[in-house]
Amino acid sequence: MARETFLSYRSYVWFWLCFFALLAMTVVYLLDDPIGGKNGGTIVGYTYGGIATAGILFLMWYGIRKRAYFSARTTLKGILSAHVWIGIALIFVVPLHSGFSFGINVHTLAYVLMLLTIFSGIWGVAMYQRLPYEIQSQRGGGTLKVLMEQVRSISADINRMAASDGGKGAPKSDAFLRMLQQLDFVYQPSLWRSLRRKNPEPIERRSMADSLSSLPIEEQEDGLKLIGLLNKKRELVGRAQEEARALTWVRIWLYLHLPVSFGLIAALAVHIFSVFFYW
Repeated sequence: MARETFLSYRSYVWFWLCFFALLAMTVVYLLDDPIGGKNGGTIVGYTYGGIATAGILFLMWYGIRKRAYFSARTTLKGILSAHVWIGIALIFVVPLHSGFSFGINVHTLAYVLMLLTIFSGIWGVAMYQRLPYEIQSQRGGGTLKVLMEQVRSISADINRMAASDGGKGAPKSDAFLRMLQQLDFVYQPSLWRSLRRKNPEPIERRSMADSLSSLPIEEQEDGLKLIGLLNKKRELVGRAQEEARALTWVRIWLYLHLPVSFGLIAALAVHIFSVFFYW
């Protein structure tokens, strides 16, 4: 059985509601024959304009209503489903409102900004369809902050092991320190590293064997422990990079989506004011 997503919420209930509403609006538009032709100033035009405005305000309300797309609450999933399908329906409602009349005016500017908002939202939907599961599968129950703390903790354990004499009265051999230098790495989070899909690979068996064989017999047990810690560190860094990558793309999307959304509201307000001012 396929897992329900916000797009398929309750058997695509919001898709079908929007589809049939849009179908009914199209039929009314085609049957309407106002004096002066179809335009935004007719009864149908004003009605559809009101519907489009209500839809846009609902989309903006959801942006305030949610505080995270990752909420598992059913109500929020349903609202997000409505958010997506109503947004797509508005692409067609606005032309019906204006009688497919566009030009160099604030009405067209508002429509262009609405398209940018909706299409950037569709990009966001495509991202969120993939990213939440990627984060959850890589997270292992921890947040990025916790993962980074675990990386620092393991790095500290590795450094202590390298500095320890193991109670034998002698520091670690040059071979042990050389193995550590070859296999360990310093991880510094960065934007570029977050965007690259390249995670640390586990230490290869051949490299393990070569490194362990170069150690004195009395250090080989510590060498095995060190390799275990190094592999654990690589695994945690990989998880941290996956989560950082996902969150970075989310932020990039928000920096694109939010400005055009507020630009849309400003253009819509000017459009509505000008319509009633010159009425």
